[in-house]
Amino acid sequence: MQYSSQAPEGTPHHHAPEEEWQALVDSATPACRQLVAEVADRHAEALSDRFYAVMMAHPRASAFLAHDVVHERLRASMARWIREIYGDRPSEVATLVAHQRHVGEVHARIQLPIHLVARGARTLKRTLVEHLTAACGDPVLRQEAERYAGLLMDLAQELMSEAYMRNTQRGARTDEAYRLFSLGQNMSVERERERQRSVLLEWGQELLFALHRSPTPGALPRLAHSEFGLWFNHKAAAMFEGAPELDSITEIIERVDDTLLPQLSGHDQQVGHPIPQLIMTLQTELDNLKFQLNTLFERQLEVENGRDTLTRLLNRRFLPSVMSREIKLANERHTQFALLLIDVDHFKRINDEEGHDAGDMVLQQAAMLVLNSVRNGDFVFRYGGEELLVMLVEVTPPVAQRIAQDLCERFAAADFLVGQGRKLHVTVSVGVAVYDGHPDFQHLINRADQAMYEAKQGGRNQVCLAR
Repeated sequence: MQYSSQAPEGTPHHHAPEEEWQALVDSATPACRQLVAEVADRHAEALSDRFYAVMMAHPRASAFLAHDVVHERLRASMARWIREIYGDRPSEVATLVAHQRHVGEVHARIQLPIHLVARGARTLKRTLVEHLTAACGDPVLRQEAERYAGLLMDLAQELMSEAYMRNTQRGARTDEAYRLFSLGQNMSVERERERQRSVLLEWGQELLFALHRSPTPGALPRLAHSEFGLWFNHKAAAMFEGAPELDSITEIIERVDDTLLPQLSGHDQQVGHPIPQLIMTLQTELDNLKFQLNTLFERQLEVENGRDTLTRLLNRRFLPSVMSREIKLANERHTQFALLLIDVDHFKRINDEEGHDAGDMVLQQAAMLVLNSVRNGDFVFRYGGEELLVMLVEVTPPVAQRIAQDLCERFAAADFLVGQGRKLHVTVSVGVAVYDGHPDFQHLINRADQAMYEAKQGGRNQVCLAR
């Protein structure tokens, strides 16, 4: 049976979605609404199972749905959603419309392709029709019920799609703004260029020391895991997105790590590849890398519109862009990253007793303490009033917890100056959440927030790891 996307006769056009939904409900006979509601309620779990069976068979859909948390939660939420949209409760129309928009926003946030959402809706409509056919022997009532159920599904999908497109467009604008901001996040091009040249030099010196200590040194420090490698993989790739030099630098890093270092370590030394010759080859590769790096920095722009004016940290405007990209990298490279949500303890008391100027000074010093405690490739945001958010790239859960604990201890040991020679003792509560494969970055932020709340409830000045 074909479903029309047009509203039934009597349904107002170009009206608010709530009015359209209500008009659609009112256009159906009570017997029709009751039949659809009863069938949907009786078969909600089976419809949900059928939906996920079909979606999991699609390779692109399974990438979004394979995670255990998604799998467990979405089955139940899908069944609940089916009962909600087909339930005979007109007074909840506004809530239903708001929910469809929220679902569309989530789909946009995790970048679920919209055609997969349409595929799922088609599956649900077809399966629901099968159940309606089996449940009703009256052909007239059955036809009305099938049409009514299809139109409700179409309207729900329309609301989701509208929210999806709106949020996708907003996200695209934010991504572009972040890319431009990243290009100018260091006010001096020369300063950042020299910094990266310096860390490259440090890595080379570390490598030479390792070779000098032993003729067969074993595992050597990989360039991809160096300070430069972390900066390149997690920041430069966004700063210079689309630049041809990125591929050249990536290839150099891979040749160094996968070919030259194994040969130098003694695991793969071949006749005709003595150590001096390999070092000369390595130096040539590094010279080429520096040339490509210089070319990248010549593209630098001066854009300064993404920093918090007080702390000079990244503001949360770019958090979705950064987190979406880190999730993509983690999935592609089978790595993990972690969020630290840091809350300054008793900050309201500081403002009340010492004044807001003192509170601002505490936040500025807190920002510098955090920046000086993390690596070049990590990200630090001002997340809220007295909350800072740190994204630690390429870390395991124990390392993330150790860094968080170290930060907590550094705060407790530091003196915070608040003017006129006065000093304050400041502590923080830290929530740690490690990326677990969930496609929605908001899920990870919520876990870090809950862990931070538990740290505060547990007495403050401590670290809690999200469950």
